[in-house]
Amino acid sequence: MSYRRIALAAAACLIAATLFAEEPECAANYHSDGKSAETFVLTSLSPSAVIERLPRMLIAAGASMRSSDPDKGSLKAEGLDVNAEPSGTATRVTFRLATGADKAALCRYASLVGNPPVPQVAQDPALIARMKDDLIRTHRIAQPLANGAFNDATFASLTDFLELTIKSAKDLPGGKRQYELSMLLPRSSCTVAGEDVEDASAGFGGQVAFPRTKPVRIEATLVYENLHLTEATISNLESTK
Repeated sequence: MSYRRIALAAAACLIAATLFAEEPECAANYHSDGKSAETFVLTSLSPSAVIERLPRMLIAAGASMRSSDPDKGSLKAEGLDVNAEPSGTATRVTFRLATGADKAALCRYASLVGNPPVPQVAQDPALIARMKDDLIRTHRIAQPLANGAFNDATFASLTDFLELTIKSAKDLPGGKRQYELSMLLPRSSCTVAGEDVEDASAGFGGQVAFPRTKPVRIEATLVYENLHLTEATISNLESTK
């Protein structure tokens, strides 16, 4: 084979790879046997939430609804079946058309799902250990509230971390790096202002306020500069249900 033919073949492969990489999720997962067609997309929504949202969107897109069952994650429209089921940490939503001729329509319906799952971030054990040590040294992080009160979390030892997951990471100007975390802490390590006020009010009214023992879910932001923790704030804090 001549160098020219090799170069052309390589270029064709690169173009094909680029097109494939840019192909929408629905198109990449599409297949048809000529009699019916099917595709799927992933979403961060729960199966029941998907089925609750889709009917009005499908009607607006021109589909004729027949039935839906959020508890079973299933939906039926004229010539269309939709099934939503857990797939790892996401939900897989499968669309099936009774005809194999209309790929555009199938992908138009699938695009209504939205809320694609956030790409998984590598959970580096060494980085997580460093974050825990840094939070223990910081001891307390807080979330100011509109009424002037605070939610907060205190860290005294590694046993305070029932769970710590890195949700995302991105570089900031000035050589900084920002991490979004999700943590689960014991209730005894946290101040949940709304609940504490409610308990205090119950005590003043002569009612018995039982100790709250359910763990607290915390969404927090950590900013590092030259491997040193410079900022640690809470974006959301609430007791688990």
